[in-house]
Amino acid sequence: MAITVAMIEEKEFKTKMRGYDPNEVDEFLDEICDEMVALQEEIATLNQRLSQASQQSSAYAPSAVPAPAPVVPVPAPVPAPAPVKKEEPAPQKDEVSASAQKLLARAQKVYDDTLADAQQEAEQILADAKAKAAEQIGSLEDQRDALAKEVDELKASAKDYRERFLRLIEDQQHVLKAETALFE
Repeated sequence: MAITVAMIEEKEFKTKMRGYDPNEVDEFLDEICDEMVALQEEIATLNQRLSQASQQSSAYAPSAVPAPAPVVPVPAPVPAPAPVKKEEPAPQKDEVSASAQKLLARAQKVYDDTLADAQQEAEQILADAKAKAAEQIGSLEDQRDALAKEVDELKASAKDYRERFLRLIEDQQHVLKAETALFE
């Protein structure tokens, strides 16, 4: 059973002769609650930052790197105070902070790697697109040249046809003039 802040705050202990000082126990439990609340807030903040980093990196390369599963150290359940040595320290905030720093460093590395992969892929896509565009431009220039040549050939052919047609008309006019002279 995981211990929650509410459970710690609501816990009541029976008093017995020569038992623990209730005020000390209450103060210690309050400190534990405060520490648990701070840790839960820090975990929520780190999860939110990791989620944002994952969303930003997925915007650059949706299929490049799968979003990492959140790896968050879960604080161990805090046992109820028992008659143990007072010398045992509570979990150090520095240890939790170091663990959070490591988690952030890993998340930053995943983000940086994903961003670098996305940029590399974008550059590759751009290079491929430029090469394809250059190829298409070359092909279109070849087609343009071929069409220009065909237009020139058609113009020459039309000019030749026109000249032959005009000669035919002139020949026909000569024949008609010659025949008209026969009938006079």
